[in-house]
Amino acid sequence: MATTPDQCVNYHINIQMCPCTSENCANRGICCECIQSHAARGSVSACMRGAERDPATMGLALQAVRECALNSARNLEFCTCTWEPCGNKGVCCNCVRNHFTADGSGRVACAK
Repeated sequence: MATTPDQCVNYHINIQMCPCTSENCANRGICCECIQSHAARGSVSACMRGAERDPATMGLALQAVRECALNSARNLEFCTCTWEPCGNKGVCCNCVRNHFTADGSGRVACAK
């Protein structure tokens, strides 16, 4: 079952930095749903395909919840990150926030 905005622990932070231009998208601001939906279609989300990030949102990571009990198992199964010290595995929004750069050059492992 898809995660809804009220179930996403970081939705209030994610929506502030989400560059998705589809205002009606059910996955907008819900990074795990967005990244996995795009991957299933063979595409890449806006934040991972060159969209520029507002530099004012770079400090949002400090406000983020570090754990996602709702989707952690599913997200870990989807995750292709091989960097062992990574503390964002299983929490897609924190991974996206870490890799979504102001110049649009960042990519998460699952979107490369």
